[in-house]
Amino acid sequence: SPILVPFWAHVNTFVGFVLAVWIIIPILYYTNAWESQKMPIVSNSVFDINGYYYNTSKVLDNNSQLNETAYNIYGSDMRLPLGFVVVFGFTLAGFSAAIVHTILYHGKSCVEQFRISLEDQKNDVHAQLMSHYAEVPEFWYYILFVVSLILGTINGYHNELLSGHVLL
Repeated sequence: SPILVPFWAHVNTFVGFVLAVWIIIPILYYTNAWESQKMPIVSNSVFDINGYYYNTSKVLDNNSQLNETAYNIYGSDMRLPLGFVVVFGFTLAGFSAAIVHTILYHGKSCVEQFRISLEDQKNDVHAQLMSHYAEVPEFWYYILFVVSLILGTINGYHNELLSGHVLL
């Protein structure tokens, strides 16, 4: 069934969980890595160097902009709990691993697919099915991009997001 997840995927997830939560996090916590014992192991809050909640209202002005003077006085040392740090680390490693895996194992296939069009794939069953439909004109992609950029800029304006950041 296409809905069922293979057993090896469950085992892989469980091994990663055991490695992170039962081995890596306790070792880092009990060796006081990054002064982690001053904070809870798992939390979504930001803490100061003494383990208290970091009060962001002390470093932001009324427009939610950084007040550098207050930032220098209150303290620039913000700390994340250990669980959060490990999750960030594994997430970044996962993204990198996915990209490297795709390049190493499917790189040639990806390059081939970028070079050929649907007309060149006459023996591919998916290309045969799609050949019954007209190709989307290229200008539709440009229209979609411009409309998305405009809507993103309008939405980001209220959140103080610069229009150039919408492109990122």
